[in-house]
Order: sequence, then C-alpha cells, then structure tokens
Amino acid sequence: MTYIIEWSDDMSVGNDLLDKDHKILIKALNDFIQAIEDDEGVFVIDGIFTGLLNYTDFHFKREEKAMRIAGFPGLESHQGVHADLVEKVIDVRRRFMQCPTATLETEVSDFLKSWLQDHILVQDMAYKPLMQSLDQDELNARISEA
Repeated sequence: MTYIIEWSDDMSVGNDLLDKDHKILIKALNDFIQAIEDDEGVFVIDGIFTGLLNYTDFHFKREEKAMRIAGFPGLESHQGVHADLVEKVIDVRRRFMQCPTATLETEVSDFLKSWLQDHILVQDMAYKPLMQSLDQDELNARISEA
C-alpha cells in the first residue's frame, strides 16, 4: 500500500487519544486513496468515504470535548472550522457520487489530503501547548466519560 500521508511525531497534538484519532483518520484517508488508485468502484470508495466521514464526526466531537475540558480559548472558532470542513467534505462526497470521474477522484483525494494535513499541522497545533500542560491521565479519563 502506498501511504500518501504518514504519521510523524510532529503531528502530535499533545494528547494520546487525539493523536490516536488522527492516526485512524490518516489510515482511512490512505485507504480511500488506495481504493481510488486500485479502481475499486464507486460503492467501495463511497463506503470508505462514509467511514471517514463518520470517524471524522466522532473525532471532532471528542476533540471539542477535550478543548472544552482544557479551557481552550479558541474552542468556538475551532468548532466553526470543524463545521465548515464537514460541510465541504459532504459536498465533495455528494459531487463524487453524482459523477465519479477520474478528475473528480483526484480532486477529492487532493482535497482530503490537504484538509487533513492542514487541520492537524496548523489548526490543531493551536491547542497543543495547553494539552501538553495538563495531566494526561486525568484529561483522558474526562474525555472518555459519557
């Protein structure tokens, strides 16, 4: 398998749970791109896309909860970024399902790749210092509470 994005320590946001989520999202993105390269067909690709969207939703909720617990002052702005990203990804998926061309496949994979890299390496780094300053066991326990 060709890894389009590989996890590296500079992607760490200072919390093991959120880093684990990011690793799962990276794997899902790589699976999606591999399915396109392997010409798996629109329904297989859409299944992977749906899984990526579902896990992204789960992760964004967990990340926002972590930021709220940590008292991150940029939470509201970050929530707006999340909402915009989800809206864009849903639109890209809709367009892909309506007309799954090779050009659109490239556009979709490029968009998802740049979105994930930008979100982790730029947007999420804003809360990294705060996350690193907290007791991780206590934070993870609170994040994991229902």
